[in-house]
Formats: sequence, structure tokens, C-alpha cells
Amino acid sequence: MVAELRELRLPAFKSVRDARVKIGPLTLIVGRNGSGKSNIIDGLAVLQALAGGSDLRDALDGGRNGPIVRGGSEGCAPIGTDSFTIGCTASKDGLTVSLDLEVQVRPTLQVVSEHLWSVRRAGQRRGDPYSYLKTDAPEADSGDIRARWENEKRGVNPPLAFRASQLLTSQVATRVPATSQAGRKVHSAAEVVLEALTGVFILDPVPHQMREYVPAKDSHLRRNAENLSATLERLMSDPGLGQEILRMTRQLSEAQVSDLSTVSSDLGDVMVTLEEQIGGSLRQVPARLMSDGTLRFLAIAAAMLDTPADGVAADAGRLLVIEELENGLHPSQAALLLSRLKATAAERRVQTLATTHSTAILDALSGEDHKAVIVSSRDDEGWSHVTRLTDFPDYFEVVGRHSLGDSAVEDQLRPGVEKPVSASSSLAFVLGRTR
Repeated sequence: MVAELRELRLPAFKSVRDARVKIGPLTLIVGRNGSGKSNIIDGLAVLQALAGGSDLRDALDGGRNGPIVRGGSEGCAPIGTDSFTIGCTASKDGLTVSLDLEVQVRPTLQVVSEHLWSVRRAGQRRGDPYSYLKTDAPEADSGDIRARWENEKRGVNPPLAFRASQLLTSQVATRVPATSQAGRKVHSAAEVVLEALTGVFILDPVPHQMREYVPAKDSHLRRNAENLSATLERLMSDPGLGQEILRMTRQLSEAQVSDLSTVSSDLGDVMVTLEEQIGGSLRQVPARLMSDGTLRFLAIAAAMLDTPADGVAADAGRLLVIEELENGLHPSQAALLLSRLKATAAERRVQTLATTHSTAILDALSGEDHKAVIVSSRDDEGWSHVTRLTDFPDYFEVVGRHSLGDSAVEDQLRPGVEKPVSASSSLAFVLGRTR
């Protein structure tokens, strides 16, 4: 079994308040521009970065491309506050573990509270939290923070000093003794969460950066997919994966594609090419001439089929996160892409979480898929909240009258009665008129 992320929690992160996002094989986040969809993605990016064990400052504000989220570490705190809270739940081999975290961003960037726990499944305290690791109150002007680990002995759990500038769960392997069964349980719990988070891959492809030659060795796909050509060359070295990429490209492209390959420069760098039927003969179309839509789709295909990068546990599940799934995609191709994403979830244990504005995407969902649709909206005070689509009061009325996309466009959640628009009464309000 692989470690998989089951839930993202954002009690207070950027504009988002009290959000719980269940994560399944396919999860779609919908909502108007500015409703908080991207902030949910940023929450995943923060947890993924911290799971690597880096210093908070390096993880959130550093890197070759600057901060991993808009506004960096300070931008993670809701406006008017000096800290943010965030959490997640992951599972592996029947063990489900949760992590809750509060990070102070001012005056110093540090962890002020962290709790690694699971729910007791047996005994008199069944249903209560079982705390593997829990912090004490932080001490002023200290770079360390004390946390207590469950040693399953009578009395108060023993404290250990952890660096407050780093996710405590990432320090468990070197701080908590593994000489007892209780200690090994803490290690196992930490590993479940860390493996699931390191398996998160956020894809935000930038087509114009994919059109150049890239070093062949640079073959694990990056977030902006600028090294797409090298990644595809590595994947296509496996005949099965190569045929799968070619099959998906043929299905989702208007062009008559006969082959997919790469060409090399004098320096050994590579560029992906498509062989297409043009003017009655086969022509090579290199990446520098491909459309933005084609490059975006090839990046999504590569991300679906890629293997974990160096430093990621081989048994980590992969959560593919895509902003604006429909970019460059013709409405008629929506059902094909969704079908491919769901098949990949079943075949390769790759979960997908994506944001979308597309009514075509919504219309391509089956009724069973509706429970995986998360609606993001703002309340009267400007805070973002999330609601599962199937929890809307008039959900059955909506889907019974029209397709989901048409219901959003035609505002069918308030039939015959004009009343103030609210996030709980109008799907059209939170989805926006996206056609």
C-alpha cells in the first residue's frame, strides 16, 4: 500500500477559514475568481514544502523561483493576523494519521503548535485522540520548542527539544528514540504523513517555457513543466508508457498525430516532437511550434505517468494538483480527460485535485462524481469557505432539472423566486457564469 492524503484542513490560512477538503481519486474545486480556490492549492504547497524538512524560511520564501506561494510566508497568515493554521490527514496500511500545525510569521517565523495524532480505534477511550507528538506552549525568545511523545508509560509523557524553525514531524526520525515499540509507533505515524505530503505534485505548466531544448538528465517534471521534453524522453524509454502517452495525445488532439519522439541538439539537449499528417505527408512538429494547449496537455500526461522524483519515497502516493484544468482544452475533450484521470487513479494510484471554471468539465461528471466537487465561496466578511456540492440544500432539484453546467449558468437554484444571493442558496453565485 502507498501513503495517500485523505484530507486538507485550513482553519485559518490566507483568505480561507474553517475549510475541510476531502481528497479522493478525483477532487474538483470550483468557484468564482477570487473565491479562494488558489489559496487552497497554496495550502497544499506549504505542507508539501515543509514535509521535506527544510527550514521554514527556506521552504516558504526561498528556492530558485522565489516564494512557493504568493506573498511568501507572511502572506500565508490571514490579513490582520500573525500566524496561520493548517493540517492534513493521511493513511497507509490501515493507519490513519492527522497533523495539525500553527506557524507564527511575525515577529519571527517559527512553529508555535504542532500535533501529530490519530483516533483511538478500541478500548474505553475509543474515538478520543491518540497523541503521538504534541507541543507544549512555546517559550519566548527561544529557537527551540518542547514536544511530548507518547511513550505509553504511566505519568506525563517525556519532553524533547525540537527546532521551532522546522516542521517537528520531519524531525521525529532523529529526535524520538526508536528503541521501544511506542517510539517506533511515533516514527511510523510521522512517516505516513511525510510520505503522503512528499507525494504531492503541483503542476502549473507555462507553455512558453517548454519550447526550448533542455538537458536530457533534467528528467523529473518540475512545477512549471519547463523540462517537459526531458521528462517525456525518459517516460517514452518505457514502451508501455510511450504508447500510453501517444494514445492520449491522439485522443485529445485535433491533429493527425502518428508518433511522439524527441530530437537532440549538438550539446545533447532534447526537445519533444510530434509527427503529424500535414499536407498529405508526415511532418515533424517540434515543441517550439506546438500550441499552448498541446504543451499543457503533454505536461498533464507526463505528470499522470511520471514516477516520484529523487528524495520522494517510492511507496508515496502521488497527488497531482492542477490549477484551471480546462486551460487549452476544447469543451468536447473534457469527458476524455476526466475519464483518463479517473483511470490513472485506479491503475497507478495517482489522485488528482484540480480547480476549474469549465461548465463542460462539470457536465462531463457522473452523478457519483458530484460528491467530489468542492465549492469555494466568500462570506459577507470576505472569508473563503468550502462546501461539498452534494451538501447544497437544493442539490437534487438542480441536477434533476438540467445538467450541472447549465444549472450553474441559468441560475436554477432559485427557480421562480428572486431573493438575495448567498453561498448556500445559489450554485451560480459560487461557480460564476463561466461560459
